[in-house]
Amino acid sequence: MEQKEESKREKQKKLALQKRYGQRITIARQGREAFLKKDYITASRKYNEYLGILAESKDIDDIFKLSPGMFDKRTQVTELLLISHIYWEVSRINEMTPKLQKTFFKSLSQFVKFTVNQPYQVLNSEMLRKYIKKNKRVSPQLGQLNQALSQIHVQSKKCFIASECFGFDHPTTETLRSFKKELLSWPLGHKAVELYYRTSNQIIESKTKNNLFAILFIYIAKTPLRLFAKFTQTSIFNRCSYFLKSLQKSGLNH
Repeated sequence: MEQKEESKREKQKKLALQKRYGQRITIARQGREAFLKKDYITASRKYNEYLGILAESKDIDDIFKLSPGMFDKRTQVTELLLISHIYWEVSRINEMTPKLQKTFFKSLSQFVKFTVNQPYQVLNSEMLRKYIKKNKRVSPQLGQLNQALSQIHVQSKKCFIASECFGFDHPTTETLRSFKKELLSWPLGHKAVELYYRTSNQIIESKTKNNLFAILFIYIAKTPLRLFAKFTQTSIFNRCSYFLKSLQKSGLNH
């Protein structure tokens, strides 16, 4: 008898979750509307409700334990983008309040996690970059925001132009991807990588729209990229890299 009752309760719980799961997008939209109206209490409540539904559907007990691997990247890209933006807005809600810094850090970390290597990575990193630029004089968490942007670049496996020219797993692409990691240790390296992501994404988007300049650029870029990839494996390059790192450590680059 007790087993039947427990089974019945479990079934009712699953049905209730299914109903809430079907309402999750509406709940997220209500949170967004409240956020735009600067009703941050309602926005936080709705966003936590949305994330809580997802967490429960994945059988986890903490909204900050959600990860992209729990979702299908092919069929749930829109949901993944929505999740990343909700974490971003939760971090913004908590950014200015000292007592809520723990939630700010967790939310920002989740935003990075749901951004890296996703199809919308450039969109999110550009959104973060613009926010940093706009709020650099007022944000008490400027260091953490810059670090988040840096982590998106460091953890990213994307190399847009090279991937378009040779393929994602081609040896030349892998070599240039390694160069990107090396570049991030140079003076102004992060700025260079950031510029690369911004411009290369624009070129790829233009190519998909059959822009003649973008198509010619991709075609012409193959040879210099291949030659540069070979150069990064030479002793001359290694010496230059060592010099630049030494320069940065000495502080002369400032």
